[in-house]
Amino acid sequence: MKYLKIMYNAFLWALVFAITCFKSEWLEMRVNIGYILFIAFGVLTVIFSIYLRKKNLQLGFKFTIINIVICFIYGNFIYGFKRLQVVPASIIREGINITRVPFSKINLILLIILILGLLLILFSDRKEYKS
Repeated sequence: MKYLKIMYNAFLWALVFAITCFKSEWLEMRVNIGYILFIAFGVLTVIFSIYLRKKNLQLGFKFTIINIVICFIYGNFIYGFKRLQVVPASIIREGINITRVPFSKINLILLIILILGLLLILFSDRKEYKS
């Protein structure tokens, strides 16, 4: 479960990085921002894994909730609520090169992944707390 927590939080910050890059029209016209998302996800996962191994820190449920709130506030500040409902799906769709899938389906899958990941982290923390 340790790596699930690392990957979950790395994905959140990679998505924040990608939506920040998406804001740059110059960069958006020259680079597939979806690739930036997946590269940042991989790099952040490795960095978090190494850092947390050296520092022996845990990414718990509270830390993850704070990350979600910060990421949502940042995204809402950058794009506003309406565009924030489309931009992450657009980045993911661009990254996987499947343009026929509507944004609503990608958003639904993204929401399911975020909720399931958060629930798994919550149950993992409760299990560790009881032990």
